[in-house]
Amino acid sequence: MKNDITRFIASKQLSESSKKAYYYDLQQFVEVVSGKITPEKLSLYEHSLADLKVSAKKRKLSAVNQFLYFLYEQGKLERFYKLNNQEKMVTQPADCSLLDYGCFYQETSQKAGQLIALLIVELGLLPQEIQHLTPADVDSQFAVLRLKRSGMVRILQVPERLLPYLVAQLSEGQYLFDHKGKPYSRQWFFTQLKAFLSTYGFETLSAQDLRQQYILHQKEAGKSILEISKQLGLKSPITLEKYYTS
Repeated sequence: MKNDITRFIASKQLSESSKKAYYYDLQQFVEVVSGKITPEKLSLYEHSLADLKVSAKKRKLSAVNQFLYFLYEQGKLERFYKLNNQEKMVTQPADCSLLDYGCFYQETSQKAGQLIALLIVELGLLPQEIQHLTPADVDSQFAVLRLKRSGMVRILQVPERLLPYLVAQLSEGQYLFDHKGKPYSRQWFFTQLKAFLSTYGFETLSAQDLRQQYILHQKEAGKSILEISKQLGLKSPITLEKYYTS
């Protein structure tokens, strides 16, 4: 398991001091559980942290939970385990109101803002991910979108009704939204999005709100927290827990 620790740390972009902290915490974890991941061993590790300060306990649990998720993704664990910090505040359920965004597909003069909104609400993309999309990332034949981020590549299936809007944006430019061979500024994307949303009376909605709608609609469709986490390119599903809190 020590080799797994090394690979896990190598997969993260960390400063030297952070690498040492992760390595120390994970080495300690492996020693306590004797290199075996079972519910009983994990419970033993949780109890071993009982006398630590809240900040130190939170740091160690965060490192271990990320490591456990890494092991799960690598196929080293059959299920995803997560340690809980009993002293943290109870996670409040997220606002689970589903938005009917069918109107986003209606004819509009705000073409750029429309596609930006659809890429967020249909695929869960971040504005900065949209900003750096290139025509080469779009495979119209197989209806997929390739995303490259932090050295990782993920393939997203493009919904049938979204594909024509995406294909219509393709050009000879270097970027999907190209400005003389360079990507537009992030502020430009937010301005275009706001202008489009305002035409439907949704001026209070943000890119974050639309991304939340993607999560809620995926959950409604029966996707698990781990499936959505992978679709979003998250390193851990922890930030999605509030959407699954009953």
